[in-house]
Amino acid sequence: MKLADWLKEHRISRTEFAGMIGVSRGRITHLCDGSYPSISTAERIAKATDGAVTANDFMRLEGDIQPTS
Repeated sequence: MKLADWLKEHRISRTEFAGMIGVSRGRITHLCDGSYPSISTAERIAKATDGAVTANDFMRLEGDIQPTS
């Protein structure tokens, strides 16, 4: 599950979630926009979401890459 979807589903703001896992709100925004988390951040996200969002959810498959124009 994508982090942005989990946050929306659970009605948790990016600011609130950032505080829960000890990162900045800006970092959560970057993660929701497609950045990769560090291993420790991915672990904290998985723990905070009870395993609903894992490191694998941040991986993009080749078919997911959108061409730029």
